[in-house]
Amino acid sequence: MTHHPHRLHVLRRRAVVGGLATGLVLSLASPLPASAHTSGPPGRAPAAASAVPHRFPGNDHRPHSVAWDEKSLKVDGERLVVWSGEFHYWRLPSPDQWRDVLQKLKASGFNAVSLYFFWGYHSGEPGTYDFSGVRDIDRLLTMAEQEGLYVIARPGPYINAEVSMGGLPPYMTTYQGEQRTADPQNLAADLEWLKAVNGIIRRHQITDGGGSVIAYQVENEQIDNSPEHVDYIEKLQSAVVDQGITVPLFHNDYGTGHGWNVPGGPGGSRLDLYAFDTYPLGFDCAGSRGQLKDYESRIRGYAPRTPVFVAEGQGGAFTAWGRGFRTNECATFTDTAFTRQFAVNNLANGATMFNTYMEYGGTNWGWTGDPGSGFTSYDYGAAIAENRAITPKLAVQKEFGYLQNAVKPIASAQAVTAPAVTVTGGGPVKAQQRLSTEKAGDTSVSGNGTRLITLRHPDSDDTTTSRVTFPLDLAGPSAGPAAYPRVPQKQGTAITVGGRDAATLVADYAFGPHRLVYSTSQLLTQLNAGRDLLVLDGAKGTDGETVLRYAQKPEVTSLDGAPVETTWDPERGDLRINYVHEGTRTVRVSGGDRVLTLVISDREGVAATWQLDAGSSDVLVLGPELARTARVAGARLDLTGDTRRAGRLRVFAPAGVDSLTWNRRRLAVSRDEAGALVADVPGPAEVSLPALDTWRAAGSDPEHTTAFDDSDWTVADRTTAANPRHGPGAVSGVVLDTDEYGFHEGDTWYRGHYTPAAAGRTVQVTVKTGTAGHALVWLNGRYLGAQGDGTATHTVPAGLAEPGKPAVLAVLVRNMGQYEDWSSDGRSKGGRGLSDVDIAGAGKVDWRIQGALGGPHPADTARGPYNNGGLYGERMGWHLPGAPDGSWERTGSLKSDRPGVRWYRTTARLNLPRGTDTAVGLRIDDDSAKADKYRVQIFVNGWNTGQYVNNVGPQKEFVIPAGFLEPQGANTIALAVTAEQTGVGPDAVRLVNQGAVRGGVEGRRNAAPDYATVHGTRTAR
Repeated sequence: MTHHPHRLHVLRRRAVVGGLATGLVLSLASPLPASAHTSGPPGRAPAAASAVPHRFPGNDHRPHSVAWDEKSLKVDGERLVVWSGEFHYWRLPSPDQWRDVLQKLKASGFNAVSLYFFWGYHSGEPGTYDFSGVRDIDRLLTMAEQEGLYVIARPGPYINAEVSMGGLPPYMTTYQGEQRTADPQNLAADLEWLKAVNGIIRRHQITDGGGSVIAYQVENEQIDNSPEHVDYIEKLQSAVVDQGITVPLFHNDYGTGHGWNVPGGPGGSRLDLYAFDTYPLGFDCAGSRGQLKDYESRIRGYAPRTPVFVAEGQGGAFTAWGRGFRTNECATFTDTAFTRQFAVNNLANGATMFNTYMEYGGTNWGWTGDPGSGFTSYDYGAAIAENRAITPKLAVQKEFGYLQNAVKPIASAQAVTAPAVTVTGGGPVKAQQRLSTEKAGDTSVSGNGTRLITLRHPDSDDTTTSRVTFPLDLAGPSAGPAAYPRVPQKQGTAITVGGRDAATLVADYAFGPHRLVYSTSQLLTQLNAGRDLLVLDGAKGTDGETVLRYAQKPEVTSLDGAPVETTWDPERGDLRINYVHEGTRTVRVSGGDRVLTLVISDREGVAATWQLDAGSSDVLVLGPELARTARVAGARLDLTGDTRRAGRLRVFAPAGVDSLTWNRRRLAVSRDEAGALVADVPGPAEVSLPALDTWRAAGSDPEHTTAFDDSDWTVADRTTAANPRHGPGAVSGVVLDTDEYGFHEGDTWYRGHYTPAAAGRTVQVTVKTGTAGHALVWLNGRYLGAQGDGTATHTVPAGLAEPGKPAVLAVLVRNMGQYEDWSSDGRSKGGRGLSDVDIAGAGKVDWRIQGALGGPHPADTARGPYNNGGLYGERMGWHLPGAPDGSWERTGSLKSDRPGVRWYRTTARLNLPRGTDTAVGLRIDDDSAKADKYRVQIFVNGWNTGQYVNNVGPQKEFVIPAGFLEPQGANTIALAVTAEQTGVGPDAVRLVNQGAVRGGVEGRRNAAPDYATVHGTRTAR
């Protein structure tokens, strides 16, 4: 049946807050008037769906209307399937390479990118906001527009995202009230953040003509719909509207079973769209997979007048500290088979707005990560790896991005009765069908409407192989008999649904003057690139059958000698083409008004097939690792892209183009039988990396000695905490929490001075470190031992602390970051550092505390507050290029001679080939099987690149973000090794080539200060 469109809202006006310049935001401007956008569809008949791929309008800098009905979003009246990938800019601290990821998304069929905005990353203290350097989100939003991607903006305030404190700034740990509620102190901070970030976002809205932001998420995954949380999210919505956000608003319901925050309901009075998250496999990459299930009827029950919108759909899984699996196993867990099944299932359930989380995972550099759900790598098993390499999953996503962009009627298709399938062998196969009656192209050659037929095993973990046929009835105003008793028609052939596989078939589809009756191959795309092209693919070795409708028998020519079988049915006017998916073949069909060229490949061929927007028409490029951009300049086509090895380029170019350049280099070209331009392109040059076998070393924990001067440290003597969760300690009677004294990240030192009243034999220490953290304890310079999060009792040797003689207890605590507050239960405000200390026989203890240099006011604002903690070497600037290490001893060993902290520095001189994008990593080798207890903080050119914890694991290899490296020159590598035992440390540390491609995006090393700039002659205590 047909769903009639509804008018959801009238035009609305929203105030706009004045513009903010990028850089440090010191004040916020006053409101100005704003333009409005159209909510809901206009009260007229639906516009005909175009067969021409949607042309991105965001960079024409004029206001565009955004509307919607229960089928899809519309831009200026044209239906749009939103196919988005999640990307976290802070996890790629190399702004030049943001463009690399965005171009890979666009080239792979994505038309949108979803962006969380990490409040704490921009705000080191209340009232200040840094949007410069690696935090320049204005630059990011401009890049997205330039690359032709819509933006789904998700600024929180709370984002979760497996980041420290769920994205909230660490100074909010001292706020007493419950966060994610309308508690006055928390809410005031929330609204101030939104005002700051929305001052940038609103300049990039498609509705105002400033850019490509097309939708905006208010908060994230609200945990319940209790009155205090409903009140909170309603206040956020009102603020966002008042601050000038004019694109559709939504909130993402966590999972498909709640129906919270629906437009017009409690918690959704100002929302326009209903959206939800779905992670069907779960997150245990070493466990069994969950099941794919239908959800459309449930979602439409919640929100019958908005599109089915998956705000987060599983694209991988995170890996936590100490797990028995690594990021590569999460890529296997959420593999290409799942990626295909999931895409097919979402199509079958009518999802016309879909965002993959994550599309690029990236790196939890510094102390940005949440300790409970991820270590340094946030690779996530995503389609684009942490080192920005393309994985096989991206080709699968490309199939569905291209399909939805090319076959526009998908945006208006509705569920109808599916054909009954006949299955031979294997397990049962579930068929689902969707039908669009909104015509595409020339309606004189269209049938009843485009059909999308999906096939998969109902048990998504079924590993058997099934062969399927089904009847197809295209009843409607089409010429000739409409019923096909058996598809495929050729006897002895069938549609193969492999183990953990799925298929998507298109039938009764008109494009230009052509009509596709059906194909048992997946329609990858159709375009005009100097000729009409239909691109099909299927699993290697499987049968394919494509039927096209013509008034008279056409001529069929195999252009590359690959065999195809043709059958002409004059009664129907059907040309049937049968083949096997094997490699890539090209077939010309001459009949009707225009010639049609078919490019048929197996799925492996899809990875090297790229459709690019060249302006007035599209380009099809076959062969390279990646084709990025295309631009027509007269008779020349300029292409950019990447090659992992030398090979052949095959290009279907617009009419009139007879020459090619590839990455600004002119190619020698010829034409093949299909009219494509053919040329050879080179691969990357050889990459050589230096050995890291000579180091300079220095001990760096004088704080544990009795003689150390801590007179300029912060006195920790508060008896009440701003946040009662932080103390005071029941025994100590004072607040020792690091956050209360402005030290939020990394290591913090404590020194407790006392004169024993009696000869005590124990010291009981309680610390809050987060998962995988630790503390080291010394008394009067003697090492007592190490411990993890919680309480431990350390034995004091006889005579170490004598009654009446001054004593010093020194404790080094490693804070692994603030927990998220996904459950809104205050976990993120639980505290860090020392919680309490009970020194037997101590009497009164005077405490001093020292964390990161400058606390909330770091001298190094480029790298920012998440870069450093309070190790002596960090405070002295030993992690920075140019630090004076000439007096340090030379060593080839990285083993510590005692418990404590030791620093190592070396220089790696790189000469990476120009014009080549080389992913460089750092690997720590250790054969102790986690028995040796130590950890390594890795700095590259001053940037805190990662945290290695030998006895916890599992990460051993660390991606070095491109912006941290000098590709042709000297690079300073510094390691801070904290040992809990004598004689432990890495066996070896080495640089590794994680892969190179010729091409890429030109990048520079991030601008950041060196030792002389930060420290000068200052001595840091």
